[in-house]
Amino acid sequence: MSMQEIIAKRIGIVQKGTPVPPKIDNEDAIKAQKELNNILNRNDINSNALPSNEGKNLTIFLHGYIASKWLWIDPFYGTFGWLKDHKNEPKPRNYGWHQTPPPPHMFIPFDVSISPTVYPEGVFITLMREGHEVLAYSQQDATGDIDISTKELEIIINGIKKIYGNRRLVLVGHSRGGICIRRYLDLYTNSEVEKIITLSTPHGGSQFTNIKMLKEPAKIFLNKSNIKGIWDASGNREVRDLFYEQMVPNSEFLLNLNDRQKSKGIEYITAGGTNAHYAHIYTWSVTQKVTKSLMTDIFSYQIKEKLQNVSGKIDQQCPVKKDEAKEKTPMSKQFQWIAYPKRVMTLFEKIKAPEIRNGDGVVSLQSATLKDATRKYKIDANHEEIAVSDDTKKLLSKELKLTKNKK
Repeated sequence: MSMQEIIAKRIGIVQKGTPVPPKIDNEDAIKAQKELNNILNRNDINSNALPSNEGKNLTIFLHGYIASKWLWIDPFYGTFGWLKDHKNEPKPRNYGWHQTPPPPHMFIPFDVSISPTVYPEGVFITLMREGHEVLAYSQQDATGDIDISTKELEIIINGIKKIYGNRRLVLVGHSRGGICIRRYLDLYTNSEVEKIITLSTPHGGSQFTNIKMLKEPAKIFLNKSNIKGIWDASGNREVRDLFYEQMVPNSEFLLNLNDRQKSKGIEYITAGGTNAHYAHIYTWSVTQKVTKSLMTDIFSYQIKEKLQNVSGKIDQQCPVKKDEAKEKTPMSKQFQWIAYPKRVMTLFEKIKAPEIRNGDGVVSLQSATLKDATRKYKIDANHEEIAVSDDTKKLLSKELKLTKNKK
């Protein structure tokens, strides 16, 4: 194992192979998915929709900034492998029976760790298994002008009409994806859209977009060959620009969005995250634990020794002396070494920005909530978790059923 792999394992970054597309069993759905990609000259659209279900619901997922369709299909890749189990404290580690405690690694001590990586099922897979028809794709420019992603959405919806006929569309957007949906409704007339659901979308902007001095260094960093694979599993995209100005609080772009006035027949559902924790860092204290079996072993020798002293006789076949007894008892020199965790730091805990104090770490709850939304939800999740959490899956399932039953 290389030093990089050892360090990654120690701090909780788990390596994984190539992402796997969703398994679609229906041959007609596979054929339609291929036809849609062909007419749009793409190869990244995944859908289980059937052309024979014209008129029924189809849910389209839009990911956020510097992300991809894997956010919905395989969250490990969609969150860059940094989705952590910060809500559950790690269990004590049992290092077994030894005379001395397990030695620390010479560079990264074994007694330092970060909250472990978790591997939730993507909402795309969950909803597909529940019988919903879904579609996801990777935006070709997920860091540029929102109008570019909006035009791409329009092209894809036009392609959907050709392959799947007229559908009742539900558009689900995470973070910047929700702004793309609103901009689409602002620029294009589409009577097929029944409902939009935004997850941690910065409707009111985010302070974390104000990073002008980091713009060019971040662009160069993200396009490095050994980094690009983290955020772009396809290898076909690149960061041309980190165009975040549109999502700065009170930006002209956000203030001029006129979609709600134009789309009064569409239901607006918003959900914001209320947990800004991303991970905890732990140290581990190692202690000796003497179990009942060891205590019984030592106690039996002590009793035998006392009986011999009282009787004044020494068993000639098996004489027992205090030091010799311990030497002959293999357990008496060994201890069960148990490491117990102690939380020493929580990422983002000290920052007082509204996105941290009352939000998901990137978007504040106030910014994620539209005042006149049809329904508003709060989810105990950070900015990444909200796209994959069980509560979000329940929310989406509920909203899709409500739309499905609507006459």
